[in-house]
Amino acid sequence: FMGFIITLVVIMMRQDIDLVQEDYYQKELEYDKQYNAEVNYLNAPDSIRMELSSEELSLYFPEEFQTGKASVQLIRPNDKKMDLTLTLDAKERVTIPMKSLAKGQFNCTVSGLYKGKPYEMNQTITVK
Repeated sequence: FMGFIITLVVIMMRQDIDLVQEDYYQKELEYDKQYNAEVNYLNAPDSIRMELSSEELSLYFPEEFQTGKASVQLIRPNDKKMDLTLTLDAKERVTIPMKSLAKGQFNCTVSGLYKGKPYEMNQTITVK
């Protein structure tokens, strides 16, 4: 029984336990800004559409969201080395190649400006 307990302790000590994001506490302090950005997105008359295929992720920006630059973050919850952040021009259709991404689940965040105010859209995607 003692050997079993010691084995479990050794196995548990070797596990890599990371936070989803390094700056978790700073993000928590800025939660109000994020919440307001999400509300701005939800109050818009139209929404950004995503289509995922095996080759690419297509983002369709409605006219009111085509206001210059947008940021796209693809965050892999279990491995931060696979995270991807892109800054792109928010035009009618934007494609992101999926060849460089490993299969699995990603948290996708699209952010930018809508009527001079920040917006943020969050969605979970699964790369197959």
